Amino acid sequence: MLVAVVLFYKELLFYSFDPLGAQASGLPVGRLNLGLMVLIALTVVASMKVVGVILVLALLITPGATAYLLVPRLHQVMWLGSGIGVIASLSGMYLSYYFNLPSGPAIVLVASGFFALAFLLSPRHGVLTQRPRRLAQSLSSISSEEA
Repeated sequence: MLVAVVLFYKELLFYSFDPLGAQASGLPVGRLNLGLMVLIALTVVASMKVVGVILVLALLITPGATAYLLVPRLHQVMWLGSGIGVIASLSGMYLSYYFNLPSGPAIVLVASGFFALAFLLSPRHGVLTQRPRRLAQSLSSISSEEA
């Protein structure tokens, strides 16, 4: 799966963000869609046998969503999301071992904690970082209107 993503990165990127543009430029959109769906299905099926449904869903969605909040480019989201997934898995396993917790929920808890931190503190999208920025912008616009 990793090899397919590396080989077809540009095509998948183009297709993911602009399917009509990809079709107009002559890319085989049907094959790209089928290939992407097959890769996702294989990942889900292989992972379900190993770790379970809830953990598969959490590890498919949460690291990518967390990385999306932190970095602007797709290749950065892919690398950071992979790293967050690995760190959440290892940290969850350690929590599971030391606190005698089930491993799946511990991993999901760590991954969700990373997402919560990114949701609150992300430089571009963070809930807590946007309010001061908006306040500073409104204050600067008010002061410029008075001058």
